[in-house]
Amino acid sequence: MAAKIVGNGYTRQELQKGLSSGYQYVDLSYKPEYLYLCGAPNTSKNQLIRRLKINGKLGLIINTSELDMISGAMKQKCGHHDDVFRAAFHHEPVSTDYKVDDQIICAEDPHLALSFTGTPNQLAFFIPSLNNGLYSRFAILTAESRWKYRSAAPIKGKEDYDTFFKKLSGEVLDMFLFLQQSPTEVTLSDSQWEEHTAYFSQLLDEVACEKADAPGSIVLRAALIVAHIACRTFVVS
Repeated sequence: MAAKIVGNGYTRQELQKGLSSGYQYVDLSYKPEYLYLCGAPNTSKNQLIRRLKINGKLGLIINTSELDMISGAMKQKCGHHDDVFRAAFHHEPVSTDYKVDDQIICAEDPHLALSFTGTPNQLAFFIPSLNNGLYSRFAILTAESRWKYRSAAPIKGKEDYDTFFKKLSGEVLDMFLFLQQSPTEVTLSDSQWEEHTAYFSQLLDEVACEKADAPGSIVLRAALIVAHIACRTFVVS
């Protein structure tokens, strides 16, 4: 390459001088941004918004089997993820502006999925009140324990759990890649909307008798969550 450039009129000395002087304009502090589909539960609010900004519509998934992991992070000075969760539920812009970053970090259209499991006491620590709007952003499933010991010993002639769940995860990945390449719009039929409206109208009338705002907002957001689940279940099936 040097010989080709010199052949175009540059002397070798001019070439070496030009290359060495150009290094002063190289930004050595630049770090490439990487996409992480699965986020860590123990993260700061600032880093969470940064991930949502970088990932864009790809979204971010935070999954943990111990609810205390995310609750502990939220109680730190760098935490307070509540407003990020609330904004992401409606895909509303969320931003942060700290001196250390020297710029505003804004996720214009945040896409965030949260999946947590824990005990009732852990849930109360995660959402201590119904009045801050966090409870209404979650679909909470509670279940009684059915105690029955299930042996973890391998069964001859049957597939082990590791192989089984790897196959399932592969199927989910195939669906994800397909939907990424083929955007799909799912709508409810008129009869489904009528049933949806009738059910949640009745439910809202019942909780309105309590003369409190929190239960009403929970019902309204539950109606939205049910519609989301119905559409996503249709796509997956």
